[in-house]
Order: sequence, then C-alpha cells, then structure tokens
Amino acid sequence: MKKITAWALLLAMCVAMFAGCSNETPETTVPPTTEAPVETTAPVSGLADAVAYVKTIYKNAAEVTAKDYDVIAVVPMGAEKYEITWTVDVAEDLVAIVPNENGMVTVDVNENASAETAYVLTATLTDGTNTESLSWNHILPAAMNVDGLTYAEIVDMAYALEDQQSTEDAFRLFGTVASIDTEWSEDYQNITVTITVAGKEEQPIQCYRLKGEGAKDLKVGDQITVEGILKNYKGTYEFDAGCVLIGYGEFVDQKALLKAAYDLGEGASMDYPAVLTGVVTEIPTAWSDEYGNITVNMEFDGKVFQCYRLKGEGAKDIAVGDTITVAGVIKNYKGLVEFDAGCVLVPNDAYHSVKNALSGYKLQDGEAQEAAKTITGTIVAVDTPWSEDYQNITVTIVVAGLENYPIMCYRLSGEGAKDLAEGQTITVTGILKNYKGTIEFDQGCTLVG
Repeated sequence: MKKITAWALLLAMCVAMFAGCSNETPETTVPPTTEAPVETTAPVSGLADAVAYVKTIYKNAAEVTAKDYDVIAVVPMGAEKYEITWTVDVAEDLVAIVPNENGMVTVDVNENASAETAYVLTATLTDGTNTESLSWNHILPAAMNVDGLTYAEIVDMAYALEDQQSTEDAFRLFGTVASIDTEWSEDYQNITVTITVAGKEEQPIQCYRLKGEGAKDLKVGDQITVEGILKNYKGTYEFDAGCVLIGYGEFVDQKALLKAAYDLGEGASMDYPAVLTGVVTEIPTAWSDEYGNITVNMEFDGKVFQCYRLKGEGAKDIAVGDTITVAGVIKNYKGLVEFDAGCVLVPNDAYHSVKNALSGYKLQDGEAQEAAKTITGTIVAVDTPWSEDYQNITVTIVVAGLENYPIMCYRLSGEGAKDLAEGQTITVTGILKNYKGTIEFDQGCTLVG
C-alpha cells in the first residue's frame, strides 16, 4: 500500500466531482494540495446540508480503486463542524481507514491484492442526536504485474513447483534450443525440445510437444520464444503439452501492460514508465526540426497507442509500417491512450537495458530489487571521482536517451572504472535501489567488460 496526496477540494455546493476517491491521477496542470476543507459561507441547515455536501462531492467517485485515495474527515457548515466516520466492509489487510496529518482520511488499499474484491465505503455523520450515512460501491482490482516477470524469475518459479504441480497461467520464455529431445512428428505436428534462458543455463526447461509455425525446422542453437503452462513432471521442469512456438527471436509478452493501460480512467497516468513494441499505423504530426519530435500512432496486439511528441535517435525517419519500441509514461488523455510527451524511441539493442533501468523506477524509497540487473548507458556525470583508498567511483548513466530516468552507479568498481569520464558508454551490473528518491546501482556494483 502507498499513499497519494489529496486532491484540491472545491467547497461550493455545486462541486460535481472530487478526484481523490478515484483511481485517476490529476492533469499535471492541476497542483495537488494537502489542505483540509475550509468553512463555507453558504447558508446552512445542519446535518442535512452536511450530508448533501458529502453526497455531492463524491457522486462521481470512480468505482475501481487501484490506489490509495483521500477523503474528507470533517464538513464545516457555518459555525458547526460535522465529523465523518469512514468504514469499509472488508478486512483491514485489503482496505484500511487511516487518519492522516492534513485533516483528511486515507482509504489505504492493498495494491498487491491477489484477487478482485468488491467493497462498500460508508461515511457516517452525526449532530449528536441524529445520524445519517452514505455508501459507495467500489472494487479493489487484483494486482497486475504490468512489467511481467523476468525470464530468470519465471525459470525460478518453474523450479519451485512440486511434482505434478502446474502454473495456473501461461508464461512466455525467450531462450536457446539446447537439445532436440523428440524429432518433429508429421502425424502429431509437434516436436519436443529443451531450451535454456541466459543466466539460467543450469536450469533447463523442456518444451513438451511444442507446436506452431516454424517448430518443424527447429535446431540446436536457435533462439526462440515459447509460451505455455509450466509444470514439474517427475522432476522435469517443462512447458506442458499444448505449448506454442511464438517465433524465432524474442517476442515480449505485453498482455498485462496493454490491459493496465486500457484500464486507466480518463486523465489517469501509470505510476512509472513502461516499454512497448508495436507497428506504426499513422503519423498524425510529422517530424519537427524545431522541436525535435514526432507524433505517431502504433498498434500493439490490436490496441492503438499514440506516441505523443516522440523523440530519440531515429525518430525523424519513422514511417508507417515500421516496428518500433517506445519508452515513457502511459496516460489516458481524454479517452486517448498514449505515451505522454517526453516518450523516447528505443533502439533494438537497448531494449533490455531500458527495461532494466525503468524497472528501478517502480521502487519506493528504501526498496531494493532482489536480483541483479545489467544496464548499458552513457555517463552523464562523475558524481564522485575515483578513490585510490576505496578503489571505486560514482557515476550517473543515461540509457538510450532517457534523460528523465538516470541511473546512479554508486561506488562502482571493476577493471577500467578508474579511468571513466563523461560521454563514455559503459555496462554495469548490480542491485538497483531507490535511495531517497535516487534510483541507483547500490554499493558493490561492477563495471562489465
């Protein structure tokens, strides 16, 4: 669970909507406030007016509440103040009511809920004699890992299965064919191969009775993407029968991210940047030499995204029909799902570095990732010069022109680190961490190559 700031409160009785009770984030032009409501000068008639006021400001509250949101704790009406008691009808580990310091109350939702949960939020007001209540029906959605698991994490998950146990959902792996276990069968139109994932060569995954276009011609050494249900069959960790060859090369699973993007309410943005690959279908605004950007529409698995004011090396030459990869913040702008201004075209060879770098921007202050990541980027600053005593240096790198998402390499060591300078392109491996808002490779990171 995490807290978001309270939205601006309009206290006139004509207010039609209070965004704090929705899962949307406000337009960037509307500054948030943490102030409690001020007293209204409108004529009052006690409890009934207070109830009417609360009903009015929350009448357009969004049903789906994927994030924490703030609600008012008191209604000032003339000389009187009516405190509000907020309650929910589900367990506290799913939705909790938490008073905060700004005169508001936070409805603290579990953003990692394992299943979708319907709940009722109730506001109760009293004047000491009479009591009135208002209720709103809400839905806490199941958590969605919009970035997906890494290939290594999927392999680890497969190897954690008990004998005869299978995953409920299908997963996708990109790996190298290590062996052909059963040759292609013309009768059954399938083949069995074993693949290994980079960094997990000692944990092979068998693709049992693999089918799909191109499966007939598979050979050892081919790099392929396979999708299916993972299973532990008597100690063999495998994609179960029915698994499918997605294609030769890497085909990233984007289903969760696409769904999350299209579930955004109007005006809402994702909390952290994402990466998507798709085909350009239209160019609404041609390249501008003056501003150094272009606006294109892309299609991802049948869903259209706009890449608004897209920049980056090669963006000038984009044409309809091109397959491109874009990184940035996804937003619902008046019903149009788009990468917001500042999105960047990602070179093919930078895809994994970009994914790894942006994954760090999901971390909350003090959090660190469990698995090491490897990132290639350009040094934009030498934050702390080389120390002969400690044999390390601190530099900041930017990946593929993503200037808004730098990565600090804290106390970087390794051969060649002593001579690093601005403008050099380097590869670093280590644990990513959010240290007081700075996304960094933590101490112990290493220069690669």
